[in-house]
Amino acid sequence: MVLPFVRELLADVEQTPAFARAAAALRNTPGGPNGAGRTRLAGLTPAAKALHLALLQRASAKPLLIVVADNRAAEELTAALAAFCELTGAASPELVVHLPAIDVLPYENLSPHPEIQEKRASALVKIAGGAAAIVVAPIVATAMRLRRSDFYAGLGRTIRKGGLVDIEELARHLSAAGYTRTDVVEMAGEYAVRGGILDVFPPEHERPVRIETFGDEVESLRAFDAGTQRSSNAIDHIELLPLTETPVDEQVLAAISARLSGMRVAGPEEIVERAVAEAGVSAFPGWELYAPLAYAGEQQS
Repeated sequence: MVLPFVRELLADVEQTPAFARAAAALRNTPGGPNGAGRTRLAGLTPAAKALHLALLQRASAKPLLIVVADNRAAEELTAALAAFCELTGAASPELVVHLPAIDVLPYENLSPHPEIQEKRASALVKIAGGAAAIVVAPIVATAMRLRRSDFYAGLGRTIRKGGLVDIEELARHLSAAGYTRTDVVEMAGEYAVRGGILDVFPPEHERPVRIETFGDEVESLRAFDAGTQRSSNAIDHIELLPLTETPVDEQVLAAISARLSGMRVAGPEEIVERAVAEAGVSAFPGWELYAPLAYAGEQQS
């Protein structure tokens, strides 16, 4: 709980002439590459910068993209911004999102660290879904090619009690999104299927969740203990965020193989699948960084 006098004290910053000018400049900046010029705020300590950015987001009523030097700087600023958003009430701390840069160079034949892949995927889903008020990203992350926003929005799945779900389709989606299928769910990032029951352990949750269905209807959602496998409290819904921004997809792998080998494969899905099987195309270390080759002609948004 934040005491009222703390918020009143921090809110005094919004009454300063310099803050008012900066907020007005942000509010009046139209879309487009030219904007309305630059506004420079100088002489601020790191903590003061975080406080001003949180308040400026509220004053402008626009999402903010904060570009920093590297992942370490992004992590530090994200934590400070989340704290000031809570202290000032400017925004929910959950709306402060860190989009990290990958930790390997392109075409190094190395895949990004799984934790970084998870953080990037989660951030991109939130950004695409409008669940980000402030995005903090290293400059390298802002230079990477991204797909359309609807693609990233589709990487996340929300399962609700009483809703409809195809267990086998959901299992395929989870596998493509980086989850590992096991017999018994014990660790984050795993899922298991037993008839009409799907257990899944999203990394952002403290406990795995058991999805029980009757036909295609979600009959119950319950968190359970990974050690004892006993169900505990019931929940109304669960959001399944992806563990990677580049789901394993045969079409993408075929396109990567085609670009690297000079051979083109096109046609109905079954023809592509047969060609992939015959060529032995599969995911390889660092394949994620070749994925932009597969959608180079895709219209961006």
